[in-house]
Amino acid sequence: MTHHYISFFVIVIPLFFNFFDTCFAENGQKTVGNWLEIASPDDPAVIEVGQFAVDEHNKDTKSTMKFERVVKGYTQIVGGMNWRLTIEIEDRKSIKTCEVLVYEQTLHKVKKLVSFKIV
Repeated sequence: MTHHYISFFVIVIPLFFNFFDTCFAENGQKTVGNWLEIASPDDPAVIEVGQFAVDEHNKDTKSTMKFERVVKGYTQIVGGMNWRLTIEIEDRKSIKTCEVLVYEQTLHKVKKLVSFKIV
């Protein structure tokens, strides 16, 4: 019986504190469920999500829009990652601003365009 209590303290308690650490940013702001601003829109991972959104929109609508850049964005941890990006695209030689929402769950290799709106 004592063996189970030792296992609990050796395995479960450290996992709890690890989870607690990942749920709060350095400034104490809760990160799970909250939208956090992306530090660098030029980050290759952020650019990849923006490009993915345009590619998926083009497939769905048979468009020929071209991804230009990420203007700004936010992420939200929700059993995966929501990416809410403001991007610029080229459409018929005109630059337009779009708001996109992409859901990604890397563990299960899921990436889905949730919304794409020209503003």
